[in-house]
Amino acid sequence: MRVRDFLVSSRIHLFRPEETIADAAAVFSDLKIDASPVVDSEGALIGLFTKSHIFKAIKNGRSMNTPLSDLMTRNVIAGHPDDDVEDRFYFKHGYLPVVENGKAVGIVAIPDFVKTFHDWYKMTQNVMNAIINSSKDLIVAIDTGEKITVVNKSAEEAFGKTSNELAGLRIHEVLPFINLSSVMKSGDIPPITNVVFNEILYINRSYPIWFEGKIIGAVSIFQDISDLENIVLELESVKNLNSDLQAIIESSADGIFVCDGDANVLRINKAYQNITGLDTSGFYGRNMRDLVADGTYSQSTTLLVLERKGPVNLIQKTSTGKSLLVSGMPVYDENGKIFRVVSSVRDITELYDLENKLQDAEKMTEEFRKELESLRIRNVKNIEGMIVGSDVMNDLVDTAIRLAKVDSTIMITGESGTGKELVAGIIHKYSLRNEKPFIKVNCGAIPPTLLESELFGYEEGAFTGAKKGGKPGYFEMADTGTLFLDEIGEIPYDLQAKLLRVLQQKELNRVGGQKFRSIDVRIIAATNRDLMDMVKEKKFREDLYYRLNVVPLFIPPLRERKEDIQFLISYFLKTFNAGFNMKKRLSPDLVDRFEEYSWPGNIRELRNLVERLVVMCPDDTITIKDLPSSICAELNCQESDRSIAVNSLMPVREALEMVEKQLIERAYQQYSTTRQMAQYLKISAASIVRKAAKYGITKQH
Repeated sequence: MRVRDFLVSSRIHLFRPEETIADAAAVFSDLKIDASPVVDSEGALIGLFTKSHIFKAIKNGRSMNTPLSDLMTRNVIAGHPDDDVEDRFYFKHGYLPVVENGKAVGIVAIPDFVKTFHDWYKMTQNVMNAIINSSKDLIVAIDTGEKITVVNKSAEEAFGKTSNELAGLRIHEVLPFINLSSVMKSGDIPPITNVVFNEILYINRSYPIWFEGKIIGAVSIFQDISDLENIVLELESVKNLNSDLQAIIESSADGIFVCDGDANVLRINKAYQNITGLDTSGFYGRNMRDLVADGTYSQSTTLLVLERKGPVNLIQKTSTGKSLLVSGMPVYDENGKIFRVVSSVRDITELYDLENKLQDAEKMTEEFRKELESLRIRNVKNIEGMIVGSDVMNDLVDTAIRLAKVDSTIMITGESGTGKELVAGIIHKYSLRNEKPFIKVNCGAIPPTLLESELFGYEEGAFTGAKKGGKPGYFEMADTGTLFLDEIGEIPYDLQAKLLRVLQQKELNRVGGQKFRSIDVRIIAATNRDLMDMVKEKKFREDLYYRLNVVPLFIPPLRERKEDIQFLISYFLKTFNAGFNMKKRLSPDLVDRFEEYSWPGNIRELRNLVERLVVMCPDDTITIKDLPSSICAELNCQESDRSIAVNSLMPVREALEMVEKQLIERAYQQYSTTRQMAQYLKISAASIVRKAAKYGITKQH
């Protein structure tokens, strides 16, 4: 800021040295000022006169007619309007006369300076706050103690806390994966990194904050790039679609002729030139009206489509004497306006015979099969983290959602790793208690000696080390909500009686307490053990078993629902590729082998294996050779016990496809459903349909 920003010139009187104290007192009173410069006849500054001089003169008994030259302060420091305020911040006499071109033009007083500087500071602060809060990026600043000092609105929304709540917190409490201390220590700007926060992908940039040559903090900025990533993927998809479209057009046996909504020629494939015998190199960009006018065509399908605003079929004569069957189809934009006309052309002198028509029909059937398979894949659901694709799992989830609406106790059974906790979460999510607590307890992970106090709580003094005031147990924590008791079969036999009473009476007594507390809890239990066998062995109470097993839900192991394997693989691949910034994929043969494996660890084993392969495989395509030896041993990756006759040499891939085709054909002959075929061949029904479409195998085989 400059001195002129604080300059007072409207209420100023330039005294002459011969003026008296009485003159000065009158000026100060009229203009309501406390000081003014004293100038000579040329307007040059020679001194400063203030109210303090008047008070001193009165105290010393001086006459009011005393000239100012006897009392004024001489040799005062003066400033220029363009001086930097920081250079003139210290006012020796509380006032700073301002001189420009050798003449006094005003004065700056400390009160005026302070008020103007304060207003400027507040304005600057408001502008900076507006700029920071208008940014969609997350902005967080810390001081040298690594405590948060600045948080913008976007960061407040992302963290779910206000700036007042965040202020003073250490940065690692909010963003543990950001190391701003190293930024402050080194003073260097670290490389840009990608971070994931609340399942959103951000670009992170961090900078040290300098003041007068010292680092006083650091700032970190997070830019949400999830939308940008989607745009890049969408652009790549559009490019691929355009390439696919060009390949399809060029591979077509029919002539393809494309015009825009004004009948200008855009695209012609090679087949069109071969069929018509026309040299189409000069057609691009020309209008169909001109091509009809110069006799190239007798009439134009494109013009008729634009005129009639619908499909058109006609016989067209060319200048080469060809007779063509032309079908024109309009393509509409989102406003219902024709923006493309696609014409397909056939030489009607060469009619297709029945065999070609049959082949066309079979191709169409194959496309329908592919579309059905595609629809099946698109129907895969992700419900609260559970990937559901097979019929049996769809039925299970539908049942779980229906059961969620009532408060019946549910017993979920199934092998370890099948997703029992996820099913429990779905039931809670879709229940009327979904906004209440959902407490998950692994009964097998808590020592038996502590399980009672953890479940039911304890009172102060109940045992050595008990907290003052006691502690509520999981049942109280889940009050009005849902309590998920996983590995219920691991509860000690002597504790089962108390659990039964709590479930029946809906009240509990803390360990060491005398008071009964009412509870309202919906119970979901789960186990991978056969509780009925445990009842027979006197390891589980029969009455508790029937109290928990009101509504049983069984989750089948992964080996019994192999249709889900390809969907789970796709989900895990996408998850780990995104998490590790990779683009790994599995070979089709490996997917088939996965469907042959027994998966004793179920989904948990599959997830861990996919993560291991993504991380360890050096190539983008993961193949059978990348499998761990333990899995290869079961799948017999290296050799086969069955022999196949080899009559002649051929490429290995061709031989494999030939054998695979023969097996599929034999399966279609021997079985009536794809499920039966899949069971015998030990692959999924979806793989049967996909491979049959690949080899053109239909039911008639």
